[in-house]
Amino acid sequence: MIIASGMRWATVRAYGFVEFTVRGTDPDQHGRLTVLLGILAVVAGLLLAAGRREWGRMLATMTGLMVLLTAAVDLVQLYRGGPFVNSGLRTATTVGPGLWVIACCGFVVLVAGVVARFTRRPVAGGGEPRR
Repeated sequence: MIIASGMRWATVRAYGFVEFTVRGTDPDQHGRLTVLLGILAVVAGLLLAAGRREWGRMLATMTGLMVLLTAAVDLVQLYRGGPFVNSGLRTATTVGPGLWVIACCGFVVLVAGVVARFTRRPVAGGGEPRR
């Protein structure tokens, strides 16, 4: 997720011959937010690995939801015309791979948070629980 924040999120073509790339870290995109959310996803994974299930689960679920919401907002903005929607320029916007990677990572983090809720904790001592 952190790497995808700096990837190409869209390509904008104006008048058929002028082309430029929109990256996630551009000022009108939310790439800086997804970098922060990527760091929180790493922290959630470390909490889950360290046995802090409740904190890790909550952080992973909330981070995944926020990443999916951020990706949805940026996708809608780009599909509605991109950065030059009201400028009068004839542009064509193509969504790049970075934003799709962000959305997939958000889904994976959300699923990890939900799955962590339904997994069992190992019993202390390593054996089967007594009956």
